[in-house]
Amino acid sequence: MFRQGPQKYQQFQDEQRVISNKQEFPQEVQAGVLGGKEGNSDFPSDQIPPDFNLAQLHREAWNVGTTKLSKSQLRSLRLHQNTPNISEEEKLVGQICKCCARQVPKDRVKIDCNNQDYSFLGAGMPLYFEYIKACILMLIVMFVTSGDYNIITNIAFGQSCQSLDKSIGFEIDEKAVCIFNWVTGLSLANKREDQEFIDLQQMLNLISMLTLIILFQYFRKEQRAFDTEIDSNTYYASDYTILLKNIPTHTEGLKNDDFDQDLKDYLEVYIERTYEKPIEVLDYEEELRQFLQRNNRPEKKLSRVVAVNLCYNIEEQSILEQEKQSKIAQKQKLLPSLYDQGLLPGSEDINNNEQIKEIDTQIIEIEQKLEALEKRFVEGKDVKQYFLGQAFVTFRWESDVQWMLIDHRLSLCSRILGRKSNLIYRGSQLQVEQPPEPTDVFWENLHIQTSQKIWRRILGYFLTFIILGVCGGLIYWLSAVQAQSADEQAKAVKNGDLNPNYKVKVIAQLASISIIIINYILSIVIRKVSLFERFSTQTGFNISLASKSSLAQFVNTAVITFAISTWVTKNIYGTGGLVYNQTYVFISNAILPALIQLIDSSTIMKWLYQFFELRKGKASVKTQKQLHDLFERPVFDISTSYATVLKNMYVVAFYASVIPIGLVITCFALLFFYWVEKYNIARRRTIKYNYSSVMSREMIEQLEYVLPIYCLTNLWWEYVFLQSISIEAIIGVCFGVANAILPMHEINKLLFRMKAKPNEHLPINEAEVGFLTDYCRENPATAETERARYQERVTRHQKDKIAMDQMFEQ
Repeated sequence: MFRQGPQKYQQFQDEQRVISNKQEFPQEVQAGVLGGKEGNSDFPSDQIPPDFNLAQLHREAWNVGTTKLSKSQLRSLRLHQNTPNISEEEKLVGQICKCCARQVPKDRVKIDCNNQDYSFLGAGMPLYFEYIKACILMLIVMFVTSGDYNIITNIAFGQSCQSLDKSIGFEIDEKAVCIFNWVTGLSLANKREDQEFIDLQQMLNLISMLTLIILFQYFRKEQRAFDTEIDSNTYYASDYTILLKNIPTHTEGLKNDDFDQDLKDYLEVYIERTYEKPIEVLDYEEELRQFLQRNNRPEKKLSRVVAVNLCYNIEEQSILEQEKQSKIAQKQKLLPSLYDQGLLPGSEDINNNEQIKEIDTQIIEIEQKLEALEKRFVEGKDVKQYFLGQAFVTFRWESDVQWMLIDHRLSLCSRILGRKSNLIYRGSQLQVEQPPEPTDVFWENLHIQTSQKIWRRILGYFLTFIILGVCGGLIYWLSAVQAQSADEQAKAVKNGDLNPNYKVKVIAQLASISIIIINYILSIVIRKVSLFERFSTQTGFNISLASKSSLAQFVNTAVITFAISTWVTKNIYGTGGLVYNQTYVFISNAILPALIQLIDSSTIMKWLYQFFELRKGKASVKTQKQLHDLFERPVFDISTSYATVLKNMYVVAFYASVIPIGLVITCFALLFFYWVEKYNIARRRTIKYNYSSVMSREMIEQLEYVLPIYCLTNLWWEYVFLQSISIEAIIGVCFGVANAILPMHEINKLLFRMKAKPNEHLPINEAEVGFLTDYCRENPATAETERARYQERVTRHQKDKIAMDQMFEQ
């Protein structure tokens, strides 16, 4: 033992072992540090026939879980790993998939897990489930403060709707007369003529709305606290990285024509000259020096900048890849006919076929071009025509990142006001920004100019409005069919037929289901529109998709049917009118979306395709990469899920005053949806992105539009039924609109200050064990090479890490 007593770094290191996202034996892997042999991964991505065992390993590597194991779990795994009763899936635990450099999780998430257990997927994942819980709480508050009174007074004291019998006569207008039944009896229409009840109802609606404003501030505070707690207990690649922009793309003043190494050398010198190392860092370096000395290894100085990953225009790489896939498709068309001739898959007869040999030669030529291009990207030399002037710079210590962001990051407002960066590199003022997570970057969109993105987004909104118009036309047609059926029933009543007309009810239910189908088709089209907008990050795309989809589906589900019933068919509470339609819509929304998610047709289709492919065996003509894609579970789509929740909240706010039972139905719908989502993520989904808290924060902003929708419709229905507007309704509108317009997130920051997170002094080679991935492995320009090197580093450094820990624990 070289040193007596625990040192500062060692004490900190011991504390880190209780953090939930670390392995029992951390693996030392330096993100993006180039090492090992040159060349691409030896993963046979294009081999035909494929290896089904590799595909199974790939599927298990994308299970939703962590590589952490408790001591008892680790002992159990070691004890039973060679027993005959262990399942095939359990045998794969801990192995690394070569194609994506992911390790098969040892600890999969549980269906009933605490939401914070999802934190290894980014703060946005647990916040998504907290968001659904917040929506359920909102509905409960709305029900307790005003909805319960509304329902009780509607059904118990309302007398505005009449029972259908001969005493009311046959010369009635079914659209103007409210026939009493369970639908109208629970609605505001049954007390529309009772001024006293509606006045008190508006007072309670105002109390409900003010309570929601306070509740939103609580949501924001809890969201920020939750995000801070997750960030302090979990390590992400972005914690050790900054995004640099405005890097010179010319070669003037560049050493050895090496873009990444020159920038790395500049930043290393700048960091060493500007920021002193904390004592914990010095302790760690001293322990490493003693370890190397004891094991007779040459001492090495640890650089504070460990990787510079440049951003490139990868269009040429994408074109080459497309050419390669087209050649593979030609080969796949030929193989079945050769198999029918009796040739064995993978045999020399197949390989020596003239057509196959010609295609294979063309594929090899394209692969050589791809390898040469990737080699240039990895080395950072001779890449002037590809380099975009942006780079992700990864540091060894998180404290260096924090110092760089504090000293050099400028807000958008500061840049608009003309404030300049004082970080000068080769004559250019570098822009320092907090980076998105590696999986959050849309690498293929980075070369799109800002002006082009603005134009695409304007066109995207224009296309969305056109699509909404088409959907509105379809819904109008459905309403016209329904109105015609209602007229038929009215004529029947006038002729003395008081029997219930089931045709009208069936059409009403079909109309509500049709709206759900139209909304599903609409979401697919809007996804295409959002992809056309070419966002730089997955979060930006998800926010755009969720916002557009929720708004469009809300307009289809609530606004268009409201407008048609109010001004076209003029049927609010009559048979087949607005109250009937929306009640059935609430019921359909309570059952169908979550039921569709539970049945999960995408998973069933995957199972079927996998079954048929497995039956082919060696006769399968899929490439290894295609088989991996087939064996992957369906990818979780957080934007569609947010859109579903947000649409439901908008619709229930729109009709909460006139159909208060919608609050109860939607509450149960969201509760059902919540548990179905947890089940799917735990057992039937692949999650490929680290979700940041940015999307959750933006969805809270979108959720606040519930307030103006709620109070405006309260005012409207009071005016429709009583031809008057109360002061309470006007006050509610003012507060609701003000809450939606004002910067409530910034106000929340002023009202509730969070304690700053203490500086972390854990080196990246230990912290990155909990990373989903890193920037070098996700950048398509460098991914294949870096994934191979990552696997080599895992094997090489694991023994050193265990030996070093044992040495200082003696």
